[in-house]
Amino acid sequence: MQTIHINIEDNKVDVLLNIIQNLKEGIVDSYTISSASKEDAFYDLRKKRLHLLREDMKSGKEPMYDFETVTDALLKELQS
Repeated sequence: MQTIHINIEDNKVDVLLNIIQNLKEGIVDSYTISSASKEDAFYDLRKKRLHLLREDMKSGKEPMYDFETVTDALLKELQS
């Protein structure tokens, strides 16, 4: 028995599953689908932090910066 690991984009999983399911019986003994979060030990931590940051931005606790305004101010400062 051999094991094959395939990394595939989320939007292509259904295509691969369709191919596997249409193979002759006995070719594939079993298969499992695992998300990238199991591979990345810090996935849940980053997801939680980003969620909290987004909530802080919505509530106004974390300021949002306008790129154009900051860039214009920097250019004016550099020109003077």
